[in-house]
Amino acid sequence: MRLGNAGRPGSGGRPRRGLAAAAGAAAVVLSLVQAPAAHALPPRDVPAVGVDTGRFKLPIGCTISLAGLPVFYLPTDVDVQGVAPVQLGPGQEFWLTQGSGSITFPSWLTSLAPILGIDKADARVTDLTIGASDSTPSAINIAEGEPFEIKDIAIEAGRPLTVGLPLTGTFDVGPYKAPDAGKVTLAFDHAVAEVDLKSQAGFTLPIKADCKPSAGNALLTIGVGGAPGQPPAKITGAPLNFPEPASNELVGIINAPYACTLGGEPVNVGIAVGAHIPLVAKKGGSFSFTEASGALVIPAETVNRLIGKGHRSASGTVRTLNLEVDGGTPATQNVIPAGGVAIPPTPLVRDRQITVPLPSDGTLTAGPFTPAPGATSVAVRLGSAAADFTFDGGTGTVPATCGAPSPEVYLVDNPVT
Repeated sequence: MRLGNAGRPGSGGRPRRGLAAAAGAAAVVLSLVQAPAAHALPPRDVPAVGVDTGRFKLPIGCTISLAGLPVFYLPTDVDVQGVAPVQLGPGQEFWLTQGSGSITFPSWLTSLAPILGIDKADARVTDLTIGASDSTPSAINIAEGEPFEIKDIAIEAGRPLTVGLPLTGTFDVGPYKAPDAGKVTLAFDHAVAEVDLKSQAGFTLPIKADCKPSAGNALLTIGVGGAPGQPPAKITGAPLNFPEPASNELVGIINAPYACTLGGEPVNVGIAVGAHIPLVAKKGGSFSFTEASGALVIPAETVNRLIGKGHRSASGTVRTLNLEVDGGTPATQNVIPAGGVAIPPTPLVRDRQITVPLPSDGTLTAGPFTPAPGATSVAVRLGSAAADFTFDGGTGTVPATCGAPSPEVYLVDNPVT
């Protein structure tokens, strides 16, 4: 699954209103809120340290009613993307931001339209609810009091119909208030759309679509911890350049803050991970990340400290990036292959952040992860990391070790079905 400006904390505001719609003989819905390129992560797509970006395709089912009576059940997917912080402090205010998405109705559905001469539709989304477990409030209906409306949706018989939310811009959901400890899971809970199907003959057929998740509905999980009193977490301006995921899959990039020791001295870096990740775990089965890759982000502050020590360039080898698994096996997996992943020689430029794709080409192996007997969920989070650095083209190496982020940084938290 963006704060303040350029990834920094900022004051909250009234959520931006978009619109959503549904058409054909059905309705449209959408929800909100972590995708890499096929190989190395492009530096331009890596969000700021502490930011989680993603795109999700969640299976949903819509009960279609006519004159208050259920007529049929429509299974489909909602395709949504958005941005969130990777960690929260106790009681911290937070938002899901840069929300957008769409739903596509199958061609067989629009093929029914000519029977009644239907060629357009108007829609009102009166309920679009995003939940946040253990938070206050526990859910927000962003359409409450101000429904999303769209007029004259064109219906072309026999062709899939894709309707987006919003038509322009994005929407934000919040503020929520985090609990004092533990974790928060953000989820798509519910949506309702009222649709007027309009015929060329001038009559209108009103229908209603009540849409709920039909499989896993979690968008992302955020660990809570650290010091209280942190500023509101509302992120803007994060990159969202993701391909369309498969059904029941997320594709995203999460950039976690790491406190490390380099040659005995503390330094701060970011470690980004991008992948295609299933959203559910099957009993007796397993799941893996695909097209997984990463990036090492050295913030400008850390670059300046290295320059202050007289260094002009850096290179090295990443040896370890552990993933920790709760509710499944293996308990720990190092996704860095034997021999490590090279950090190519990189010049140090004052006040300039460095983002190094890891690996520079190809992918990493993450998984398979297998649910433990009796587990109701399997969470995969970032663990410790280690690397060896060489400065200024020398031959000596300087070890760097990084403990697991605190509070926890979750890549996924899957229900076991």
